[in-house]
Formats: sequence, C-alpha cells, structure tokens
Amino acid sequence: MTVQELPQLPDRARAFRWGYYAVRLLLVAVLLGLAAGLPGGGLGREKFLYREGDIARERIVAPYDFRVQKDETVLRREQQQAAAAVPPVFVVDGRISADTFQRFSMFQERVHQVLEETPAAGEDRAAKLRALGVPLTPEAAQALAEPGRARRVLRELGVVLHELFGAGVVAEKRSGLLLGYRSVNVREGESELPRPAGLLYDRREALQRIEQRAGTALRGDPLAQRLISELAGPFVQPNVVYDRAETEYRRVQAQGVVPTMVGFVKKDELIVDANQRIEGETLLKLRSLRDVELARRNRSDFLLPPLARALLMLLIIAAFVTYLRMELPAVYRDNAMLAMFTLLTGVVMAVAQVMVGTFGLSEFTVPLALAPLVVASLMEKRPALVFTLFLAVIAMAVVELRAHFVPVAVLGGVTAVYSVSRLRHRWHFARATFIIAIANLAAILAWDLARSGSASVIARDALYGALNAFLATSIAFLLLPLVEHVLGLTSDITLLELSDLNRPLLRRLQLEAPGTYHHSMVVGSLAEAGAEAIGANSLLARVSAYYHDIGKLAKPEYFAENEPASSRSLHERLTPSMSALVVRSHIAEGLEMARAARLPRAVRNSIPEHHGTMVIAFFYHKALEQDPMARREEYCYPGPRPRSKETAILMLADGVEGASRALAEPTPSRIRGLVTRIIDERVQEGQLDECGLTLSELAKIREAFIPVLTAIFHVRAPYPDDPRRRPKADADLRRESS
Repeated sequence: MTVQELPQLPDRARAFRWGYYAVRLLLVAVLLGLAAGLPGGGLGREKFLYREGDIARERIVAPYDFRVQKDETVLRREQQQAAAAVPPVFVVDGRISADTFQRFSMFQERVHQVLEETPAAGEDRAAKLRALGVPLTPEAAQALAEPGRARRVLRELGVVLHELFGAGVVAEKRSGLLLGYRSVNVREGESELPRPAGLLYDRREALQRIEQRAGTALRGDPLAQRLISELAGPFVQPNVVYDRAETEYRRVQAQGVVPTMVGFVKKDELIVDANQRIEGETLLKLRSLRDVELARRNRSDFLLPPLARALLMLLIIAAFVTYLRMELPAVYRDNAMLAMFTLLTGVVMAVAQVMVGTFGLSEFTVPLALAPLVVASLMEKRPALVFTLFLAVIAMAVVELRAHFVPVAVLGGVTAVYSVSRLRHRWHFARATFIIAIANLAAILAWDLARSGSASVIARDALYGALNAFLATSIAFLLLPLVEHVLGLTSDITLLELSDLNRPLLRRLQLEAPGTYHHSMVVGSLAEAGAEAIGANSLLARVSAYYHDIGKLAKPEYFAENEPASSRSLHERLTPSMSALVVRSHIAEGLEMARAARLPRAVRNSIPEHHGTMVIAFFYHKALEQDPMARREEYCYPGPRPRSKETAILMLADGVEGASRALAEPTPSRIRGLVTRIIDERVQEGQLDECGLTLSELAKIREAFIPVLTAIFHVRAPYPDDPRRRPKADADLRRESS
C-alpha cells in the first residue's frame, strides 16, 4: 500500500512586527533630535578663544566694524564702585511723628485728669495711672502720682521728644555709620538733602539723650530722672525710614552709566598676527569679536544649522546601516546592537559638546575612543572600526570641531579596537589606556610639528591626549556593565566570570552529572581550539560548551555518559518516542535553567543551536524497526540551526566528542576519518547553512580538532608487573571470576 504524501501547506504570511520597527524608528529619531538639538559652536568658540600670554594660532583680521568690550572683571568692579558711591535714601515719615505726639498728648491729659480727680490721700491714684496704657512700674507710678513732679517730667519729655523727632530717629546705627555710610540722603516732602549720619539718632542714642536732658533739667530729683527714662521708651519710634527701592534704583542707574566700551575696531584692521603673544588690549579685541560672532550666529542661524546637522546625521545613519545590512546582517537585525550604537553616539557627542562647546577645551580631549572600546569588547572588530570612522565624522560636523580632531580621534579609536581584541582581565583596560595614549600622542605630535608648534604647545596638547585616553577607558569601563545589563550583550570579561568552574550550575553538573560535566570540558577544549583556528571568539565557544548541556541536570540518569557501565539503560523500559522526548527535553530544561541563572543571550543561544534540527538517530532507527511509518519530525531536535560561528563550532565539537567515544582503537588516522565524517554529515544535512562558515574554515576546524582528540585518546605503554605481586594478583582474579 502506497501512501501519497500531501503537499505541505504554504508558510503563513508573517505579521508585521510593529514593535520591532518602532524601536528602530525611535533610535533614528533620538539621533536626529540629538544632532539638531546640540548647540554646537565648538569651532566658533575655539577660533578666538585665547588667554593672556598665549601665542596666536593664526592671523586674525577684523571681518567688520565692532566695539571693544571692557574686561568683564574690570567692568564689574567699576560698576560695583559706582553703585557703592550712591548713598542710601531715607524718607521722613511725618505720620509716625504725628501719631507719637498725639499719643503723648492724650497720655498727658489723662495723667492731669487723674491727678485732679483723685484725692492725694487716695491709694488708687497710682493704680489709675498704671491703667492709662503706658507700662509703668509701681515705683514709677508712685513717683508720677505727685502733681508737681508729674508736670515737670511731662513738660521736659515733650520738649525732648520734639527735639529728637526734629533731628530724626532711625532704626539702627552701627559704629556711628548708617548702613555703612557717614552721610545719607534724607527726603522730606518734595525736598531732599544730604545729612551726616551723626545728626540722626537711633533708639539707643535717643534714650541716652533723654537721660542726659533729665539729668540736667531735673537735677536733685532722682525719682523724676528715672520716671522720665521709663516714660520715654514707648514714645521713641523711628520716624526716618530706609527707602530700599529708591536706593536700588539709583544704584542700578549708576551702574548703567559706567562705560562698557574701551575702543573701536575698523573692518580689515589687523588684530593679531600669527605666532604673536596675546597681550591685554589684543585679548579684549579677540573676546569682543568672539562675543559678536556668537551673537550674530544666535540671531541669524536659528533653523538652518539644526536642519543641516540632522540631515547629515541621517546620511551617516543610512551609510552605516547599509554597511551592516550588507556585511553583518545578524547585527543589522539585532535591535540591541543598534541601541548600543545609538547610546555610544549620544554619549560621545554629549561629552564633546560639554568639553569643547561649553568649557572651551581642546578637541584633543574628546574621548571618542570610548565607543570603539565598548563595541570591540562586545563584538568583532569590523563593525567597531567602521563605527569609529563614521562617529569621528559626525562628531566633528555636529559639534563643529576643527578638522584635526578627525585624524587624532580615528587613530585613537582604531588603536582602542585592537587594544581590547583579547580582553581577559579588568587590568587590560589600564593597558588599553597606555596604548591609546601613545597613539594619541603620536598623532598630536605629528600635527603640532607640521604647524611648527612651540614646546609649550606640544606639551599642553600631549597632556590633552593623555587625558583623552584616561577619560575614554574610564567611561568605557563604567558603561560596559550598563550596556551588557540593559541591552543583553556579553563581553569577554563576563564570559571569563562564567568560565569559573565553581559557579553553581557547573558545580551541580560536576556532582549530579559527572559524565556530562566531563563531556562539556572536552567539548570546551575542542570548541576553543576550533574557534582560535578561524579567528572566532574562542572564549565564547569554550564557555558555551560548559553550559550547553545543563538541561541534562533535570534527568541525568537518562543520558549515556552518566549511566554506570554495569547497569542497564533506563531507555530499555521506554518506547523510542518516549526516549526521544526525554532526550529532547534537555533543550527546554537547559533554557529554563539558563534564564534562571541569568546567563547572557550569547551563551543561552548555544543550548538549542548546538543540536540544530538534527535527528536523534539511535531512537529514530529503533522506532523504524518497530514501525516503518514512524515520522522523522518526531525524532528531531527543535532547533534552530546554528546562527553564529561559535555555536556551529560547538555543534561540530559536540558531535565529534560523542562519536569518538565509540572508537575501538582511537588512532590518529581513525580520529581524522571520524572528524571528517562528522563535519561532512553536518554540511550535507544543511545544519551549517546559517552560521557563515566557509569550506576553508571548516578545514581549519577539522585540523584543529584532530590534535586535541589525539591528545585525549593517546595510548600509554603498560606498566611492568612486579614479579613478587603476580601470584597474589592471579589469585585475586580467579576469586573474582568465580
């Protein structure tokens, strides 16, 4: 009976991935917004940016007429002096004087009324006087109860109050000065006259004046003297008030009168010649010209420069994306990689803007090398090199840096790529700092010598180059863990940490599945050798081999390498389909364990890809013996096929190591034949179609596998037996056999 195979259903049309493309559009929008939003201005600000004593880098001629601004420090000092020369303004408040005299008159009338209406012998006269609203002690009230003394005290107090308010009472004076001035302007009504501070009284001086007057006028009556001092307190109030608003206005006006210009420069006038020392007057002209340039640009260049920078950024993005799509399609399809490029571009441009555009430092200090340091630590060298070239161009254009920034930045960036090509320890960043600094110094020295720079200029630029290298490696060192964690990428340092055999998963593998552990170690050695042979990431290949079979921890006894030699296989009690299901489940179990242990994506990918979509041959053939109609798909691994060179090498190493255990006599020639057969089978099955390996690279991998396997399965010469122990050994052997 023949069964006609039904045609396969056509693949469903893939739904448009809105989220995937939305992320890409967002990354492009971020870069365009950054290019348009940065103020730039590095070139314009640096052109006329000098300090006194510097040597002019070029001949500068006035492009138009402009006024020379006074030095900012000198102008501020003169304005402060002009403001300080304006005395404070005080105003005589007649309402305070009138109110005080009215209260005193009312108090005087009530005192006389109490004295007239209350008998002298009455005990309540003092009590009534204390109730008139002016605080009095009992002694003062008894003294005021005497009519003659009361008339003398009130008369003298009225006279002295008129004297004090006529001279003027202020709130406070210190050391004879009023607000720090010996003379102030006092305004009364429409008139204003300067008045020495010594002619005005503050409250303390006014009370002292009252005591002196009482001592003279009321000599011989101590009670009256104390009484007048006590009565004066509530009636002495400041009637000359400080007018802060008017004073500040006059001082601002005085500052505005100070001239801000010290000269005028005509168009085409020579300001300074090249290689001349910048002196005081020349420096003022250069600063004034720089300020005028910035003001003119801010007024006229509002819309077009941001649009131009955004357009240039768009062109650079298009060129770089085209390169990735043609040369590195896996990177082009990975949004995490594109986000990393976007983040690094933003960091470099922001740092360049702050250092050059804001603080006016040299372009030699811009740490562009931080970007290739991070990229080369996370992926191969090619995209890092191309990214360095594009980044140098766009940073120069957007931040408006001078042209000599590009060769120095590119040389430092390219050096940075190769300085971390084999990043194995944290201290390698220190080595990278030294190497990048040497490259920067060489480029800067070549530039300065071509311009015949002085020794001081060369030394200064050399320090800038060293600072550049230090900042680049420092920022890269801080950014690398952040990029790895947020974007799910993996550096060699993280892989080194994962290669520690004392990590929990590997310890469990060693204790619970020792056969799988040994298998993983051997596969790691093979994968590392194969990766080194073709220039792939050997560390990633070895670490991936360590973790590729961690899923077997769920059921270690169902895998041949963990079965004791003397026991029967557990699969003898299972059907072939159930055995295939158990074996295939270690892929899903491994992925679950890898996610729980937070293994990076590059290592997790090795778990499903190292088997690809290969068939579980032993159980498939066993199933065919029982049922010729058994479906092959039910006995295949879920995949996907290897999508990187490292996982493809791991697939080959895994297959070679497993097959080599079945060799009866593992001679070099048999090992070579075995390796060749395994590689050919994987190629014929199409398992290596998506990994990018070439035939020449497969040949190199094969030649790298053979010495490792030969060393593992080397034959040792038998140890000679001790004749004295032979009889005992023979007896033990006969006893065991019986």
